[in-house]
Amino acid sequence: MEFEFATKKPNKKEVFYANILSNGDKMKCPDMFGWSEEDLTFEKQDEMPKLTSIKEDSGKLVGEWELVAVDGVLAKNISAEGGKSFESSLKIYEEKDKMYADYHIVRWEGSGSNDLEKVAISLKNEPLYDDSVNEFWRAAFDEEISPDEVRPKKKLKVQFTLVGDNKLVLKEEDPEDLDWGAMVYIYLRKDSEEYADREDYFYSDTVTVSNIEELVENLKNSTRIILKEGTYNFSDIKGNYNSWESYNEEYGYTNHNVIYGRHIKLEAEEGAAVNILINSPTSNVLEFNAGTDISLKGLTVGHNVEKGQCTGGVFSFNGCENVRIEDCHLFGCGTYGVSANGVYDLKLINSEIYECTYGLAELQNTNTAVFENCILRDSEGFNQFEIYNSNNIRFENCEVRGNKAGDLENLFIRSDNSVDVKFKNCKFKDNTYKKRNNGEVEFTDCEFNDKN
Repeated sequence: MEFEFATKKPNKKEVFYANILSNGDKMKCPDMFGWSEEDLTFEKQDEMPKLTSIKEDSGKLVGEWELVAVDGVLAKNISAEGGKSFESSLKIYEEKDKMYADYHIVRWEGSGSNDLEKVAISLKNEPLYDDSVNEFWRAAFDEEISPDEVRPKKKLKVQFTLVGDNKLVLKEEDPEDLDWGAMVYIYLRKDSEEYADREDYFYSDTVTVSNIEELVENLKNSTRIILKEGTYNFSDIKGNYNSWESYNEEYGYTNHNVIYGRHIKLEAEEGAAVNILINSPTSNVLEFNAGTDISLKGLTVGHNVEKGQCTGGVFSFNGCENVRIEDCHLFGCGTYGVSANGVYDLKLINSEIYECTYGLAELQNTNTAVFENCILRDSEGFNQFEIYNSNNIRFENCEVRGNKAGDLENLFIRSDNSVDVKFKNCKFKDNTYKKRNNGEVEFTDCEFNDKN
């Protein structure tokens, strides 16, 4: 079978061979576009789908749209100006045969916000960008916009297009600033079915698991994993040895807990008590590397080891972006409850770290981390907060109690080569140390009742 299709060099002809499946209503062939190594499957249709056009489909822009994703990450998981989450709404309407938009957006920290009304819109017979799913037309604000609070002032081109009836893709671009580049935002029509399911936008699969084997099997990209009540111990894994696993007779297979992936969510089933453990004192319980959009909720996580024997931590993140930990309990003997290196945008919310044997949190080369409404307690060993070469580190409404700094300096908070490290509305009680902190650490409306 010959397929003829347009590429950037139109009228190029490629020959592919297809297998006819089922009763002749499906066929399978290699991916002619080169996007995937997997075959494409085509299904027979009663009629060809209608191609979109400005005349027939631009009117579908009218309505209220809400931001869901920013460059491949759920918007609500991105830290923005003033401690808020990244958010935006777009209302498009018509007056006297002309389209207008009300545009509200709060961008990531340092990138400003906008509240604009009645911005004029024009339509153009060209795609939003190369390889756009809607290759026929786009819309654009008639005038460039300037984000508030940003200096020097920037001018952004705002363009957008429809992909289906309920999905809008918007691009903000500063042609004169390569560092800003082009940011791509995904909006969904409010009150649509897609909007109702927006929390699962990036998850192509939602699975419920009840044992460690099922958990390991489903630790893959774009998967939401719901854990039923019980204990999940990575050291209980049985299986064949392969090159990326580490095995010893005492602790079992220990590298199933090292995860590389995007859009992975682990959450306890509602009302379920879920424990995630490992028997190896040298391993992190869960380690994420080069991941994006990692979410962990409702889990109790730690080492199944006698206190004082651990050289591995509880949660470890290396080279990750947009990490959210919520309603979790992280316990020792792990070295640190949370270790982060080369991480952008980490959030620990309504969670507890306790009984760790080095300290509470270790943040290196980390940009933007927020610990909010957390209890950080009963840990001892070295500096309880180890912050190195990092910026925009916030602890808000946290209770810090019963911890002990036991290194030579007895320094409770070590902040080296770091800026914008802040504790706000935090309560410190019964902590033991010789010196509270070094570096430039800011305390606002905090209470101190320590033993130093």
